[in-house]
Amino acid sequence: MRLLEDKSKALLKQAGLPVPRGELARSADEASRLAQTLAGPEERVAIKALVAAGRRGKAGAVAVCKPAEAAEVAARILSLTLDHKQVEQLYVEEAIDIADEYYLAFAFGDLGPRVVASLRGGVDIEAVAHESPKALVNHDIDPVEGLRSWQAAALWDQAGAPSDQIPGLSALTVRLYAAFRDNDSQMLEINPLVRTTQGDWAVVGTMMEVDDNALFRHPAWQAQADETAGPGGRPLTLGERQVEEANKRYAGGATRYIELDGEIGLLVSGGGASLYQHDLILHYGGRPANHTDFSPTPTPDKQVATLEAILDRPQVRGLLVGCNFLQLARCDIMMQALEIVLERRSVDTRKFPIVVRLFGPYEPEARAIAARFPGINYLPPGASLAEACEAIVNAVRQRDGPSSSSREHKT
Repeated sequence: MRLLEDKSKALLKQAGLPVPRGELARSADEASRLAQTLAGPEERVAIKALVAAGRRGKAGAVAVCKPAEAAEVAARILSLTLDHKQVEQLYVEEAIDIADEYYLAFAFGDLGPRVVASLRGGVDIEAVAHESPKALVNHDIDPVEGLRSWQAAALWDQAGAPSDQIPGLSALTVRLYAAFRDNDSQMLEINPLVRTTQGDWAVVGTMMEVDDNALFRHPAWQAQADETAGPGGRPLTLGERQVEEANKRYAGGATRYIELDGEIGLLVSGGGASLYQHDLILHYGGRPANHTDFSPTPTPDKQVATLEAILDRPQVRGLLVGCNFLQLARCDIMMQALEIVLERRSVDTRKFPIVVRLFGPYEPEARAIAARFPGINYLPPGASLAEACEAIVNAVRQRDGPSSSSREHKT
């Protein structure tokens, strides 16, 4: 989950870090009013698109202007679309007199947290990484010991920082790592980290991604989590929100459900097996209508919510229910969920293709449930994931035709 700049900077400011004054604006008029208040000694403000997207400067979504120009600049930025997201909010902050722009980031490598630093920060950092990779210096951080001041000093010395700047950079880097750790971050990027013309330090550009599994420790994030939890930070769809609510309401493992543009619904799991089945559907010429992955649950409630979200989408023309054998999910609970939804939605299983590949605990009971619905293809023991995916693609193609965009879903 990516925090927007206003929230990430508020967290850093609470930690006592040098963050410029700034506030959120929802309109050009509001941005203009804030500009009058926030303009620094040079009578300038920075206006930024407040969206969960990178490279805003390259896209023209960040501008420095005088307060008298703020309304016009804000209106222009509000008209932009970045990463398929319409800009609806702005972040207005005091402009900083920049002497040097540096880059600093924390993320996770193969063995734990890592820190990356460079003296060449700014909007072209991606080009720097590509063209001059040695300009970026990175080190592993011991997850138990943390980042010590002398380690941070060595990092900036290796990056080539002037010796008189290293003490300040070192202290700031240690404090920023503490904020990264304390806020359950997966990534914290400061670009640029600025040395001002007065010799002070300022955290000017901020991007923070946090572990959404830690939301219970940070209730203030929940509203944004609901709005940016979809792929690429988009808002959740109605069906995705329905599944998320079921995750909160019912005990047991969580279900991941992401809606796509295809015609074959997938209630599949098994970690890599769910990805494998997704790719197999594509391989055999079908298109997944969604992606799922879930842990076994003691009741069918979460699967019911997921199946309802899948079958309520009008473009869905068939359904695959399948788990890897090693998932050890109770087959009867999965089929109980399918039974509930088929009856609630009055689905005619003779016209709506359903393929089931479930082997394991309580399999005889699951097969007995499936037998009550004519047309469900419960594959025999030993059938592979590939056979299941090929079967549902062929069934949809045979019953609806390869070019059909409709389905006979209800009796």
